[in-house]
Amino acid sequence: MKKKNLIILLLIPFLIALLGVATISATLNYVESDIISIKWDYDDIETFVLKDDAYLLEATGVSQKGYPAGTKNSLVWSLKNVDSNDTTEYARITKQSGNYYLETLEEGEVIITCANEKGNVFRSMHAVIYKNGAIIVQSKVRSSQSNIDDDVYYGEFNLENNTKAIATIEFEIKAIPENLQSTLRLDSKTDNIESVDLTTGIVTLKQNYVTSNQNASFTIACSDEKIKKVTYNFVIVNDGINVYSYDELLYCTNASKKGEIVVLRKSFESLENMYFTNSSKEPILENGKLVLNDNIGNNVELFGHYDVKKGTFNFKNEIYSFTTTYNKNFINQWNSKEGTTLISNQIIVGLHVQKDFYGNGYTINLHDLTFPKGVEPTKDQNGNMVELPKADPSLGDLFTGPLPFYSLGDHNNYPFVEALGQDNIGMYLDGDNILLNDLNIRNCDFGNLMNNLDYVGTVVETYGDNITIQNSRLSNGRQVLRSYSSMNVTLKNSLLSNARNFLLSVGSNEYISIDDLSTFNFVNIDGSITSTSISNCLAVDSLGDIALNAFLMGSYSDKTLMKNTLLSLQKAFNQTSLVKDVYKGSIMVEDTYFSRSGVASISVDSMFNGPFLYNSSPSLLSETLGKIPTQDGFSLSEYSFYNLSGISYPVELTITGSTKFFDYKTQDLLDTSGLINESFSRYIDWINDSTNANINVTINVDKIFPIKSYLWSSAASKKYLYTNDGNTYINVPIAIYGGGTNLSKVTIDTIDSREEYGDVIEIDLLEKYLSLENSSDLMSTVKNLIMKAVTTVTGYEPFKFICLKGNGYLFDDEPKISDLIENAKGE
Repeated sequence: MKKKNLIILLLIPFLIALLGVATISATLNYVESDIISIKWDYDDIETFVLKDDAYLLEATGVSQKGYPAGTKNSLVWSLKNVDSNDTTEYARITKQSGNYYLETLEEGEVIITCANEKGNVFRSMHAVIYKNGAIIVQSKVRSSQSNIDDDVYYGEFNLENNTKAIATIEFEIKAIPENLQSTLRLDSKTDNIESVDLTTGIVTLKQNYVTSNQNASFTIACSDEKIKKVTYNFVIVNDGINVYSYDELLYCTNASKKGEIVVLRKSFESLENMYFTNSSKEPILENGKLVLNDNIGNNVELFGHYDVKKGTFNFKNEIYSFTTTYNKNFINQWNSKEGTTLISNQIIVGLHVQKDFYGNGYTINLHDLTFPKGVEPTKDQNGNMVELPKADPSLGDLFTGPLPFYSLGDHNNYPFVEALGQDNIGMYLDGDNILLNDLNIRNCDFGNLMNNLDYVGTVVETYGDNITIQNSRLSNGRQVLRSYSSMNVTLKNSLLSNARNFLLSVGSNEYISIDDLSTFNFVNIDGSITSTSISNCLAVDSLGDIALNAFLMGSYSDKTLMKNTLLSLQKAFNQTSLVKDVYKGSIMVEDTYFSRSGVASISVDSMFNGPFLYNSSPSLLSETLGKIPTQDGFSLSEYSFYNLSGISYPVELTITGSTKFFDYKTQDLLDTSGLINESFSRYIDWINDSTNANINVTINVDKIFPIKSYLWSSAASKKYLYTNDGNTYINVPIAIYGGGTNLSKVTIDTIDSREEYGDVIEIDLLEKYLSLENSSDLMSTVKNLIMKAVTTVTGYEPFKFICLKGNGYLFDDEPKISDLIENAKGE
């Protein structure tokens, strides 16, 4: 095939870009919505007098507006004794005519829980069953009622006028019947408590007493000895600050140079969840003021400062930002070109956390910061028009999607193909020896469409050593947890759910640049060996360039020889001896649940490292792409991209304990856009819409980077697919990036690892592409060329996947928070 003909073929999908913008087609990945909370009117502690009649239990599941809850979201009630070793039956819960009732049997104390059937949303209260009377001690600001960790944490300090002052805590202390109130007395207290005022209910901690986290308690009694004394237990966090407001949250995080220890004492919710809004999700005002939703108690604040008159938030002046810690060579080189639309190298962070963070089971919802305000008209698979969220900086959107590691085309104007780098972050754990405990954090409420998570960023990211995340729920992001270049990270007894791409991504920012001066042995396409440098090998019309051009055009007869030629080039790029066993990140995943990813539960990352990233080889591809103008009117040939990548350092991933993957998906919902982003489908649609060409060949990420189809067929051959009720599913716990070298170590040592995990599936794209047959069909030929061209960016090392076996293990199960609560008790 002549060079001119190749150029014409490759240009076909792009020519229409000059004709204007039309709508695109998108594969829409729907999942069932869950309730986002439970509404009830019960306090932390409720009293029930012992009697024959049963008590009606009342609660309502709260769904996100416009998204009815799916199956297994009906509410169910349960109870257990406060003391797990106590087998006395103090009460029971019964169900009659669809309603739940509490029957009291003996004087005592139980924990009553209301949850959806899935068990991933719940509220609990402490119930005291009494005959003659009772004493109630509870904080005036209610607890989250959804703790995983049983311990209640209070900081050593409160903030008063932006100054730390020894903490005072307001309690409700009362007796039943009321005539016993005057006989209440302080029976005992620990030495770290200065005073307990029974009149005001204010408990004051002792100044300069706490030097490390300490248990604290006080006991209240009354004159009637038949009434049981009540002891309130809590933990004082040394140097911790009790956070009751958004300003206090900022004081401890984004506004602090070195950070403060946060002890959360309220939840922080979105505008829509906290206040009444209309059908357009705009707040309804009364007398110019926001109106609280009727399911909001005194333990919830708004995440953000909302200006009622302007109808806007003030996040621009409150967020933290930093220069991306990932490879930014492409961004720097792009921005060095005079006159271009600059690509930002800044990462936006909702909360910059540099010290310990105790969540007390409360929720942080960053929806108003992360979720796009713009929309983009889109066709679904059936040709129907829909609207997808689209980040629009002109509307105030700060989260606009991940930065590019490399972009073939203009990142700011629908690039043809793009490999993704670091994304914006909800909570950034930045520093060593940080503990995140018992927090329920989500980047947004996304309804039932996983595509809605495209721009909302990473929920939590770590950047430091010896970081521990435990007893927490992280959800609803493009990635949920990202841990790069962090050693000795522990993810323990937590739930990660709802990721557009991966629930956990691990990797390293560190790499070794390509050695383009040393001599390597390269295999020529005639089988001979040449010893030279990479720079000489990939000079235009040199041996490497000739081999790559031949690969693109399919002008070779010996597939084995062509493979050896390309692998000799990749071996020079990889230089694995430089990074072998030198780990730049490590994470232990213990007793943690993973639920609903777009690709795989966990990705083990390494940088793509193909010849095109080194010096835009092969020359046929770079010459062709050089004819395509960017948004600024330049052609890509005017950009001299070089040494964009390198050899990634490996990381260690260890999975242990009762870690489980509740992550089954059909082939349609397996979405590989997390590996490669593309806009080819947009250009095909433009051709059809503008010229009536009626091209019916779909060119999308699954066609030009067909990891998905190869994975599916390999899993099928190994019997790793599961069929139920006419549908076939795959469960992929781990994806190990290929392209460039990836020497990361993965160890699975769970209670079910021997029985439930399949062997590693290896996808060798180079082997697949060498076997492609030349086609006389124009668009099929273009597709094949684009597929091969993508590997010149990614590199030629295989991708690897670990799947669950096809026996349906965990298929009908859901990750239950009650299991995590029991695990936390055993710590």
